Amino acid sequence: MNEAWLKKASRTEQVAALVQWFGARFCDPAEDAPYTSSEGSYLWVHGGPYEAGDQIGDQFRGLVEEAVIERAVEVVEGDGIYQWAPTELTYYDDFFDAEVDARTEPMQRLEATLGRLQGVLSLQGDDAVRNVARQLAYAGAMSALDTFLRETMSYWVDHSEDTVRNLVAGHPGFKDRKISLGKLFELYDALRAEVKAHMQAMAWHRPTEVAPMFSHGLGVTLGYTGFDADVKKRYDLVHRSGRGIDGSAVTVTDADIANLAERVLAFAKEVEAKIEKAQSGE
Repeated sequence: MNEAWLKKASRTEQVAALVQWFGARFCDPAEDAPYTSSEGSYLWVHGGPYEAGDQIGDQFRGLVEEAVIERAVEVVEGDGIYQWAPTELTYYDDFFDAEVDARTEPMQRLEATLGRLQGVLSLQGDDAVRNVARQLAYAGAMSALDTFLRETMSYWVDHSEDTVRNLVAGHPGFKDRKISLGKLFELYDALRAEVKAHMQAMAWHRPTEVAPMFSHGLGVTLGYTGFDADVKKRYDLVHRSGRGIDGSAVTVTDADIANLAERVLAFAKEVEAKIEKAQSGE
């Protein structure tokens, strides 16, 4: 939207422009999100719920008067919808895609990253500095595992029609979506983008989100529960400044990092072997 035009436009034109902007980026959740009757709520597979006041206000506050924003929100919510799902224009951004051209890249990158993280342990400094370095290396090793899983799935989504088809047909986030006949062919051409948008919104450290992607898309059971304690420890290191929920300091030793790196690599190789077996039809 042209900001110079918007500032000079009449109030009526400004309201119409804001409503149009919102409508291109957000939709009735009934059009996008599966509804789970057991929970009595929508499954926000592409992010959300979003509120019109937040989205329109964040985008246009300072460009138009507050009264224009309030009126646009009133128009948007006129049908009684107060929680919104994103359209593809909002939830998919190719900037956040994982570019993987070769089948072996995720494993190569993982091995290189783990090697560099363990190299951090050789850095010199006082005990406080070395402790921070160990914490960063530990958290980095878990993040490297998340990245490996995401890059592996990204490769197969980009290079295998079967993977996309299997996900759309089997994953609850896709197969249970209500699609109008009018959108059927439009969505058929955008299936890969739909899957990639879902992947962008995922938390790749959560087994409950990652495991279904591999099971439905590649026919692979991850067995990811062996890292539950490590995920919690990473959370303490990253989000609690190195302290547990009770306030006690989280200790990370060189041996802890070496052990984690070894387990991460072993798990990644196991995943690769399972994928190889599944793809060969054995």
